[in-house]
Amino acid sequence: MTLKENVVGVQHLGIPVWDLEGARHWYEEVLGFETAYQKQVFYPVRFDVVFLQQHDLTVELCCPPAHTHRALRERGHGVMAHYAMDAPDFAACAKRVAARGAALDVSTPDGCVLYEHIGPKGVRGINFVGPSNEVIELCHDYAEDYLGKTGLQGWSHLALKVADLSKTTDFYARLGFQKTADGYLDTPDGRLWIAFLTIRGFSLEVIQVLPGEAEQLRREPVGHLDHLALEVLDAGDALSACRRGRIPLVDQVVKRLPLFAHGVKCFTALGPDGERIEFCEMCKNNY
Repeated sequence: MTLKENVVGVQHLGIPVWDLEGARHWYEEVLGFETAYQKQVFYPVRFDVVFLQQHDLTVELCCPPAHTHRALRERGHGVMAHYAMDAPDFAACAKRVAARGAALDVSTPDGCVLYEHIGPKGVRGINFVGPSNEVIELCHDYAEDYLGKTGLQGWSHLALKVADLSKTTDFYARLGFQKTADGYLDTPDGRLWIAFLTIRGFSLEVIQVLPGEAEQLRREPVGHLDHLALEVLDAGDALSACRRGRIPLVDQVVKRLPLFAHGVKCFTALGPDGERIEFCEMCKNNY
């Protein structure tokens, strides 16, 4: 089975935190997430996890041992620059999130920004800072028909900053992603080219950065957003396919974690710019 045949969609977005209860409370009170699952796991050391859901968006808040917390606080943004949530009634959503105490990120210091050259009709966005320094964008795509919906609606996209747009597009095509839109963003330092890669309703916003920032990404690829988990039919088969395709592996074997009803089989690989991709199989029984 190829990776394209094996991957069935996006499972979750992993966010490392140093204050699990504080982060959980922030996601529930500010963005309207609901706790779906929580557990303390000892594998190989103790870590605490909470899975929260907001429509089709699931985030995994993972709190590792205390001796790692300082390093977490000092991380930069990495390849996974931000994630975005759909906001049909954009102005009302932005006002509500700000009123609940979310601070603006430095990338949108004056509030809402219109990105005229992204997508066929442009996109409006505003970036906030999450409880563990992750950047969260509220996004309104003028090409979308939101069918009268109001309030935050889960996934809009996950933004990747990459050194080579073509290389990243080819890599994710092997996982089943298809290019659905493109655009560009003009900055004081030059033009950034953008492509949207989509699988089963989920999109990656892939941004080709300028050479100076590409070098920084090579030094620190993993940031406040730790990993993207893709759900697969067979984790063992996915691992073999990664080996055949010479995709760099963080884990050389499939791990089984005692999560959810029957456990999870998973391993982590690396994308073209060092981004962490978890391949995750939800087990059907306890054996």
